[in-house]
Amino acid sequence: MNVKQILGAIIFVGGIVLLCIAHYINVQIEEGNTQVFSAQKKVNQTNSLFSMSPYTKSAGQGLTSGAQKQINEGMDSITYYTMIAQRCQIGGIVCLIVGAGMMYFLRRKRR
Repeated sequence: MNVKQILGAIIFVGGIVLLCIAHYINVQIEEGNTQVFSAQKKVNQTNSLFSMSPYTKSAGQGLTSGAQKQINEGMDSITYYTMIAQRCQIGGIVCLIVGAGMMYFLRRKRR
């Protein structure tokens, strides 16, 4: 193997690593989505219980405002990491193609 083929193999392995990282991030995002959905359901249920009268509505919003703030921050984090996972997937696929191409097309010609 020449130096260019070795570089192609390193890029190929880097692409595999990027795809593994993207998969791990996507699994964590799914877990986060589940937790956020569950928390949002509980906050909505609490708000609906306290919204039966105008006097208790403000109390209910006061009780759930902190939780709603954390849910919103969680959603922002999920959006951020979704973007990172997508970029890792795209980069991984590009690295796989470039690395495989370098290993295949830059091989020595036998005479």
